[in-house]
Amino acid sequence: MSLLNNWWYNTEYAEEIVCTLRDKEKQRIPFFQQSPQFKYRHILVSWLRALAEDLHLNNVSVHLAVYLLDIFMDNHRIVEERLNLVALVCILLAAKFEERDANVPKISELNARVGNQYPVTDFISLEFMIMHFLHWSLVLPTAAHFAEYFTIFATSSSDMCSAPPQFTTFQELRNAAQQYVRDFLDLSLQEVCLIPLKPSLVAAACIAAARQTLQLSPKWTSVLQNVTEYQFLDLLPCVTVLISKSGKMIANKKRKLTESPDHGYATEDSMSDIPEVSSGKQGRNCT
Repeated sequence: MSLLNNWWYNTEYAEEIVCTLRDKEKQRIPFFQQSPQFKYRHILVSWLRALAEDLHLNNVSVHLAVYLLDIFMDNHRIVEERLNLVALVCILLAAKFEERDANVPKISELNARVGNQYPVTDFISLEFMIMHFLHWSLVLPTAAHFAEYFTIFATSSSDMCSAPPQFTTFQELRNAAQQYVRDFLDLSLQEVCLIPLKPSLVAAACIAAARQTLQLSPKWTSVLQNVTEYQFLDLLPCVTVLISKSGKMIANKKRKLTESPDHGYATEDSMSDIPEVSSGKQGRNCT
């Protein structure tokens, strides 16, 4: 799965699309971390990432699915026996919106991942409930959406002057930067403190964290400032969080800096860790 998995970022309409995404991110539903089942979020997100890898879903589908899960759980009281169902429907909706039709998983395929635990009608009913909650719109920008465009400008040939000596070509440096951006995006999914932030800021911070990890100078370029509309100081708190949580990830990636950025997801969490659950915000039930 490549970070740059869609076509729009490289067209004459890219800037207009980014402007639309910026407008849309201002309309995101506020996140209050009030779900009674929030303690299961880490396991659910890890499972969604692993499932997406297995289904060959792209990065934006994963980030959209996690956002749908976060915002729906935050506004509904979900019984534990149905948390798996909510997660599966979130990834189904994200795939329907972001993937080519041929790559959208079937309900039967998703249900098989939980031992055919739920009737097909439960998937359909929950799809309707989530879409109704979202006012029938899945135009919900995530950090991955912004990163598709921002990553084009993450490095330039002039960065070779400060690049580590193992990079002998600009393409190697560019590939490494893309991989680090992808890794920091992946890491951001598990950082609860980043959920309320604007996705565009998180995406820009992932670029900045990648450049900092690669020890490129300057840490933030005038081109990136113009494209992202953020100065480095705007990003610093988010970059600090990402870098502080990335020790193990950076150690692993330093052994394969020149590999392709298209590695996909990995997780140590298994499906068996997820409790069987039900859904909801206080006073709102998902059955």
